[in-house]
Amino acid sequence: MNIICAMLVIFIHCASVLISGTAQTDTAFNIVFVPWRFSTFVVPAFIFMSGVKFFLTDRRMDYRKFYRGRITRVVIPYMLWVVVYMIFFVNHHYFEFSWQKLFDSWLHGDLVGHFYFVIIIVQFYALMPLWMFALRRVNAALGITFSILVSVVFGYNLNNIISLIAPDYVFRWNDVIFTKYLFYWVLGCYVGMNYSALKKAVLDKKMLITIVFVLSCAMDVFLAYKTYNMTAPWMEEVHIIYCASAIIFIFMITSLAAGDRKKTMWLTRAVDSECYNIYLSHCLVILWLNDYLITEVGIEDVVRRFWYITAAAYILPLVFWLLWHMIKLSASKLAGLLKNRKVMVQ
Repeated sequence: MNIICAMLVIFIHCASVLISGTAQTDTAFNIVFVPWRFSTFVVPAFIFMSGVKFFLTDRRMDYRKFYRGRITRVVIPYMLWVVVYMIFFVNHHYFEFSWQKLFDSWLHGDLVGHFYFVIIIVQFYALMPLWMFALRRVNAALGITFSILVSVVFGYNLNNIISLIAPDYVFRWNDVIFTKYLFYWVLGCYVGMNYSALKKAVLDKKMLITIVFVLSCAMDVFLAYKTYNMTAPWMEEVHIIYCASAIIFIFMITSLAAGDRKKTMWLTRAVDSECYNIYLSHCLVILWLNDYLITEVGIEDVVRRFWYITAAAYILPLVFWLLWHMIKLSASKLAGLLKNRKVMVQ
């Protein structure tokens, strides 16, 4: 499921090149719009999966180890990639470098479109003691219902609430405030706590889940197309319904694919372990190649650029990070052999 969502994220950003460069009346726009809109459940799905993983076990969490791991494996790579993208933008004359710009980019996750996910997930990580304490003591139906209300009222409508209290205040965090995604996190946490039972229930209701998914997907895609370039606040509520159904549907599909296997193939494990690195880096390929094709090659046709960019965005990060994964494994094995040999000599 993690790999599927990571691959769909790449498609979203490749398709955005085409969608932003064509009109709604163009054939290319209409062909790509449907799979592009279908894929928009992936960030809620990533948040859902994070909640599942952390609540799969009843063991007491070592918070010192947990936060050290989040800093080294999530926050620091994110900060380094912000610097990499900043260098690219400065070298390509998008803007002049400033320390203020760099610090703001780290804090708001707005330098490149996909970085906002990191800011959101870090907020959930920061509040992990709260989730561990509260969600294990609150009934699932009550917790999920409350999370939906918070997501709708204090997530999607937070700007409206703030404008009533302080009309002149500009709230810059609306797109990266965790309350907007609380429902998906809480849903994932409860699935993790009751994983086996809920997985069985999902597999027992395959037809119902498929029907709900198809109908909600059709509704979301149709209404998103009809309201494209328009302000339709109620679309957020429609999208919540779609994202929830899509998450459960993909969870069902991947559960069926996995069957009763306890282990996945080496390639699957390798790609899964590098998904975060692929997520952080793939937009650099898109940005660089799009600029190169326009300025150096002179390809103005956005459809041609889309095909080149899509191929490169899938192949280059995947190959690079799989090679990096193999190097890490080889280095780890070599270090282990040297350590064992040293112990034997002693």
